[in-house]
Amino acid sequence: MALDRQDIERRDFPIARRGYEPEAVDAHLRRVADDVEDLQSADRPSGATLATAASEQVRTIVEAAESTAAEIRRGAEEEAARLRDQARSDAEQARADAAAQAREHVARVQESTQNMLQRVDAMESELGALVDSLRTGANRLSADLTLLEGNLGELRGGAAPAATAEPETAAEPEPEREPEPEPEPERAQEPEPAAGGDDTEGARLIALNMALNGTPREETDRYLAENFQLDDRDQLLDDVYSRVG
Repeated sequence: MALDRQDIERRDFPIARRGYEPEAVDAHLRRVADDVEDLQSADRPSGATLATAASEQVRTIVEAAESTAAEIRRGAEEEAARLRDQARSDAEQARADAAAQAREHVARVQESTQNMLQRVDAMESELGALVDSLRTGANRLSADLTLLEGNLGELRGGAAPAATAEPETAAEPEPEREPEPEPEPERAQEPEPAAGGDDTEGARLIALNMALNGTPREETDRYLAENFQLDDRDQLLDDVYSRVG
């Protein structure tokens, strides 16, 4: 059991004859109590020792906290760097994809524009050829009309009545004779029709104009049938409407 000063000094022993001297025993017990008290005091930590231990413990805790905070900060910085690199890579990939799509779109637009310009050039060339053909046909028609007017003038001049002669003395009537048939008047020379190629080119120009104005094919076909003599009207319409698209 634990011993303290009172347990040691106040310990009672039975008295017997020829035993130890009580004073000597008491003195020895006091010395033992002093030694025990010193030993107990040595085992019990002092205030300074407790403060030092607490300080050391606090320092250890602070160092551990600082180490943990540094580790957390280092991990956060590494994660932030990784996220920045990933975002930069994604942004560069997105820019590259957008640039590629833009180049493809521009190439398609340029190709479509080039094709359209080629079609416009072809249509302009065809229209120019048709206009030249119509101009040639118009000149020929004008010449035919001039010739027709001249023939009509000659016909009117030949049919004019002769000048009135002076009356002659009455003569004996001659025996009646059968009337001779009157000569037929000269027929005016009709203008030759335009060549088939000119007629076709004129019909092609008119059909192209109607198609460009949005006229249905059936209506254009009906107009050409009424005004032109064409060998293959369907082929002409197929060519015109395929070009107009």
